Amino acid sequence: MTDHPKPKSRSTEDIGSQMLVDKAECKISVNVGDFYNNNHMVVIQTQEIDETGKAIYSRFKLHLSSLELHAPVLANFLTQALDSVEGTEENPVILPFTTPEFTCFLDWIHDREWRPFKITEESLVHLLRVSSTLKAEDGISYAVSGLESLRLPSAQMLQLVGDFHRLPEVHYWVGPAVKDLIQRPLGEITNSEAQQIAAAYPTIARTRENIQHLLTQVSQRSFALKLADKDQQEEADLCLTHKECQKAWKSIWRENIGYLLLDFQKPLTYRELLELLQNTDFPKVNPSCKARMLNWLSRKTDYPGMKELVEEAVASIEDIYHLPRRGPAPENPKV
Repeated sequence: MTDHPKPKSRSTEDIGSQMLVDKAECKISVNVGDFYNNNHMVVIQTQEIDETGKAIYSRFKLHLSSLELHAPVLANFLTQALDSVEGTEENPVILPFTTPEFTCFLDWIHDREWRPFKITEESLVHLLRVSSTLKAEDGISYAVSGLESLRLPSAQMLQLVGDFHRLPEVHYWVGPAVKDLIQRPLGEITNSEAQQIAAAYPTIARTRENIQHLLTQVSQRSFALKLADKDQQEEADLCLTHKECQKAWKSIWRENIGYLLLDFQKPLTYRELLELLQNTDFPKVNPSCKARMLNWLSRKTDYPGMKELVEEAVASIEDIYHLPRRGPAPENPKV
C-alpha cells in the first residue's frame, strides 16, 4: 500500500459518474497478475469505502481483447481513452464500480474450467450491476439466469427489481413474487423482508385484506354455485331429489368447508379446496351431482374475483417500480 495522488478526472458519460475523493484520504491497491497480458494494456482504477470512511483504490491492468467480446461498450471507451493518453499507470481510467463488483465482472469474463466463476447471490448481483451499466448483454443474461436459479425469497426478488428496474429482463419477476407474498400472512413477513419490499408493502397488505373479504363472501355463499340442474343431466344420472342435494351440499359446506376459508393465517388455496371437496363425504348428495359439480369447478383456476385482485396488485407494484406494462409473464417463470 502506498499513497497515491488524486488521479486526473475524465468525463465518462457512457459509463457513469467518476468517483473521486481527496487524495489525503486515499490508499491504493494495485492488481496486475490475474488479468495481465502483454499486448495493448489499459489500467483501470476502482474504489470502495472502508469502515473508517476512507476510500480504497484498486487498479487492474487489462488486455483490451479480453473485453471486446463481452463488454464492447467498455472496450470502445477504453480504446478512446488510450488514444488520449489515458489508461496508463500515471493516469488510470476511473470506473464507477467498487473493487468487488468489478472483480466479479472480470472473474466472469475469465471464467475457465480450472478457475470457474463462483455463483453466489453476491457475485451475481455484482455482475448484474456492472453488466447493466456497461450494457454487457451476455453478462446481464448470465446474472439474471443465475439469480433465477438460486430461487431467492420473493422479497429479495422484489428488492432486486427495484434496484434494477431499468432492465426489462427482471420485470417478469414481479408477478410471481407478488403472488407469493400476498398468499402469506402478513405476520409471517419478517422485518427484514418488510424493509426489502418497503415500497410495495402497503399494496401487499391492502390486497391481503381484499382477499380476506373475498374469501369471507365465498364461505358464506357455498362458493356461490349450485349443483347441476335436472335439464343438464342425462336421463341415467337423473337426480330426482335435486333440492335435497342442494340442501345437503350447503349443510356440509357450512359445517366442514366454509370455516376453513376464514382461517386468515393460512386460508385454503383454490386447489386445496378442490382436493378437500373431492375427499369430503356428502352422504345425502347424489354422486352424479357431486361429480358434475367437481368437474365444473376443476375447469376454473381460482376463486371468482381472485385473478382480478392479483392482477391489480401486480400492476400497482409495477407502477411503484416504474415498470412498463409488459403483459403476462412467460410460462414457468423462475423465482
